[in-house]
Amino acid sequence: MIKVYIRILLIMAAAMYLIGCQGTKVPADGVENTGAQPVIIPDYVDIVIPPNIAPMNFEVDMEGDEFVARVTGAHGKPIVASGNPIQWNMDEWRDLLENNRGKDLNYEIFVRNGDKWKLYAFTNHVALEDIDQYISYRLIEPSFVQYSALTLNQRDLTSFEETVIFNNAAPTDERRGQCMNCHVVRNHYRDKASQFHVRNRNGGTVIMAGDSVVKIDLKTDSTISAGVYPSWHPTEDLIAYSTNDTQQKFFYSGDRKIEVYDRASDLILYDMKTHQVQSIANDPSLLETFPSWSPDGSRLYYSVARYPGGVTPENIENHYRDIRYDIVCRDFDMHTRRFYGPDTVVNASAAGESALLPRVSPDGKYLLYCKAPFGTFHIWHKESDLWIKDLTTGEDHALSNANSDDTDSYHTWSSNGRWIVFSSRRDDGSYTRPYLAYIDEGGRDSKAFVVPQKTPAYYRELMKSYNVPEFLVQPVTVSRSDIIRRVNAPARQVEFKK
Repeated sequence: MIKVYIRILLIMAAAMYLIGCQGTKVPADGVENTGAQPVIIPDYVDIVIPPNIAPMNFEVDMEGDEFVARVTGAHGKPIVASGNPIQWNMDEWRDLLENNRGKDLNYEIFVRNGDKWKLYAFTNHVALEDIDQYISYRLIEPSFVQYSALTLNQRDLTSFEETVIFNNAAPTDERRGQCMNCHVVRNHYRDKASQFHVRNRNGGTVIMAGDSVVKIDLKTDSTISAGVYPSWHPTEDLIAYSTNDTQQKFFYSGDRKIEVYDRASDLILYDMKTHQVQSIANDPSLLETFPSWSPDGSRLYYSVARYPGGVTPENIENHYRDIRYDIVCRDFDMHTRRFYGPDTVVNASAAGESALLPRVSPDGKYLLYCKAPFGTFHIWHKESDLWIKDLTTGEDHALSNANSDDTDSYHTWSSNGRWIVFSSRRDDGSYTRPYLAYIDEGGRDSKAFVVPQKTPAYYRELMKSYNVPEFLVQPVTVSRSDIIRRVNAPARQVEFKK
């Protein structure tokens, strides 16, 4: 009897599922086809989406008494959801995307006002290539003095799971403040190696390799500062850092809130085995920053600016608009640890612009960077756009589909080179959000979209910025208690190699 009852329930459940997919919830008669696209938040219209992305839920930003949405593909069962917001069933969403890799999905949005239904429609394309499962980032409030509430988080892009890697408030109180930043991984975290900085109290650089956690002090008498912007060598136990004398200038009027600039900056190389640092670039007439290795480790890319005539570290505060960076690269001999060059890769200053944050694609073909009219901290520059350069042909162009009218910066490639994640202020001009975009084999970009959340209103209600997003192929599993113990312990002093 029990088996018969269970069989009946299963048959009824399957029937209800099929009825839903065949459209009993979707109006069939008297529907006016508007031939237009709907207005939805977030804007998930006409985009290329990863086949393993979490459900892309949205709100319909249109007047209506009732809302129904249906998505169909060439293969698999259609999915249907109703209400506002539209929230897809996780399993049904995953099945539909997996069955339609490399194909289009057709969206139908039905909106009822009174007794009349209208139909709006659009199409998205499912890429063949997966996106890396995780991203890490720092969640930071819009404050420049209260930083104890910072957290270093990671998000599973295939679901809505978010976990905390390190909570800055754990070892901090009002009397013992500290700040942490710049979580950067090696090889997309394939070998479980990453690092971040701790500033002020108990300062140092925390390096996590496997289950090991160490803290080092990179400041020496021969360097401007401790390590600031890092880049892991892909095969050697080496990390390139910039050392920066960074300043902030606040504004009381106008459309700019703050300007961040360097009075001086150099590059150093840290050897994890010998615990020694050596100079990479320390020309006192130049500002060198944002190092980034090529995928094979044979070259180091970075941004460099020259002090304009009459400008010195002492008066640069009044001339920050005159500082413009180019991108150069140096060849690197892994056996001798020697650098050669530099060679100019992007001559932005000649056109009155400033190019920052060079990032080479995993196949070594493309250089991704951001460009604005001046300066070194483009996250505060509304004009900042992402650009891509073909290192084979020398051709470069703006990512016209992925860029916005507001700040687009701090970008990283996925491990397969088909996706990028970057910070954008396009939503409200104040908070950076993590945006994703597809880059095809020809270097052509697709329209960018914000990382999906279970509740579409999530970003609208979150008063924090996503800072320095990075792709990871697996999650960070080092325990927070181990990290806290190491953060509270003394740092190992490095030796400067002359």
